[in-house]
Amino acid sequence: MKDKKCKVCQTKFTPVQFAQAVCGYKCAIEHSKNLKQQKEQREWKAEKAILRDKLKTLGQYEAEAKKSFQKYIRLRDERQPCISCGIENTELWDGGHFKKAEIYSGVIFDESNCHKQCRKCNRFLGGNELNYRSGLIQRYGVKYTDQIEEKANNTRNYKFTKEELIAKKLKYDILIKEFAKSK
Repeated sequence: MKDKKCKVCQTKFTPVQFAQAVCGYKCAIEHSKNLKQQKEQREWKAEKAILRDKLKTLGQYEAEAKKSFQKYIRLRDERQPCISCGIENTELWDGGHFKKAEIYSGVIFDESNCHKQCRKCNRFLGGNELNYRSGLIQRYGVKYTDQIEEKANNTRNYKFTKEELIAKKLKYDILIKEFAKSK
């Protein structure tokens, strides 16, 4: 057999058995302790992940789902200008909601209510709502815009369940991956 380096003391040795990783008895004991410690660390990491997931609030699940949803919207609309001001060249894009997500909870994940929007319009001009409406009418028509407004008013105080939010995040993560593959 070929010489190997001991996994504990790093000295070269000739293994006596197949898959022997250490040079002697003392190193074998130390190696066993290391393996046990590594196993305990992996188990603790897995347990911590489960605990962290159990302690998540509904708001945290919603934030994760919104992040994936808005990323998908930016990808879906990547060739479109800002829905509100029409700017085409900026590095900072958001997935902006026509009917604000904070007020109209039922249309947070409605793809017809969210479009690529420059950060200036979305964050600094409060969504630039009047121009957003004009942009929707130009792009899709008055009927489309009226339908969004009606749906927003009918589902204003909708409460998503944990399962719905997990499903939304998963759906948009899958769509993002599919979008990346198609490029």
